[in-house]
Amino acid sequence: MATKNKVLGIIFPNMHDEAIPELTRIRTMASVPFGGRYRMIDFALSGFVAAGIEDICVVPRTSYVSLMDHVGSGKEWDLARKRGGLKIFPPYGEAGTKATQGRQGALEAVVDYIESTPCEYVILTDCGIAHAVDYADVIEKHAESGADITVVYKKELLDETAKTDNVVLDVRNGKVCEILINDVTEKVRNCGMWIYVFKKDLLVNAIHECEAKGLSEFERDVIQRNVGTLEIRGYEYTGYSRRITNLKSFFEANLDLINKESLAGLFKAYPIYTKVRDDAPVRYTIGSSVKNTVAGDGCFIEGNVEGSVLFRGVKVGKGATVKNCVLMQDTVVEDGAVLENVICDKAVKVTAGQKLMGTSTHPVYVEKKAKV
Repeated sequence: MATKNKVLGIIFPNMHDEAIPELTRIRTMASVPFGGRYRMIDFALSGFVAAGIEDICVVPRTSYVSLMDHVGSGKEWDLARKRGGLKIFPPYGEAGTKATQGRQGALEAVVDYIESTPCEYVILTDCGIAHAVDYADVIEKHAESGADITVVYKKELLDETAKTDNVVLDVRNGKVCEILINDVTEKVRNCGMWIYVFKKDLLVNAIHECEAKGLSEFERDVIQRNVGTLEIRGYEYTGYSRRITNLKSFFEANLDLINKESLAGLFKAYPIYTKVRDDAPVRYTIGSSVKNTVAGDGCFIEGNVEGSVLFRGVKVGKGATVKNCVLMQDTVVEDGAVLENVICDKAVKVTAGQKLMGTSTHPVYVEKKAKV
């Protein structure tokens, strides 16, 4: 099924902000840096574009300055268009407008726009999981099945950190028979990936009904409530994904990209686009040592780096050692410093001779623009 002009994509960038408050205090989950040069929203935007979805709206709630700076007009994803393209609907756009709360509040804020589009289907997604879902196949299967709603899920084991933020499905012969919200059992479950496909008219009616009844929980009041009433189908995703539930999972998800199979699983399905930064290639000086590391463009390495992810513009000085670390954009590690199991936010400066030592289960976090 050709998706052009038939599908509207909606992205909720603030969902799951509470999972990693260290990183989302000044930004949305969607604008959290990932993988050396990307942001979490890049996976949703690039997946939509690969599926031929050309009408996309992003509905942030708070802390969206970084997000707007990153996506801009959408030109990096070929979404800077006169018709359709990328649209951002921040709160406070009109007098008396309240900040949106959750998916339902965000949908209420853009329901007029949804109604005005010529689309047949609407696909909703968050930015709390790095994945390579084939959205075109999801939409095609949804249309073929005649379902009212399709929910994308993956069989996985949820850990303790996901107890308050999960959707678990009971799927039989492709049909969703039961939905449990915030339930964790110590076995592999059908875990929702927060990706939903709706028939447009059904979604619009559901938004208006929830608004009229004062209902505010989208999964509970629209999806779970209608199991058995509507035709709700499950779509199983079997590819690579990493769910971000806390700082530790963020740390592990980034370091997992050192594994070539993981890297291919996330980036091979379709191109992942991001904001361009015109930097020189990575520079390594004589005497430097780099092993099992992902390094973004603009990095300048004079010291020793092992098992780490370095974002764009990171500098590692002479005699410095960086091991099992995630260093975000423009971090500077001065001569002789030692870092192990550390996450540095953007533009951190670690002074000469300093030592920062965390563990793989409890990495040390250094906030943005800090000087240590």
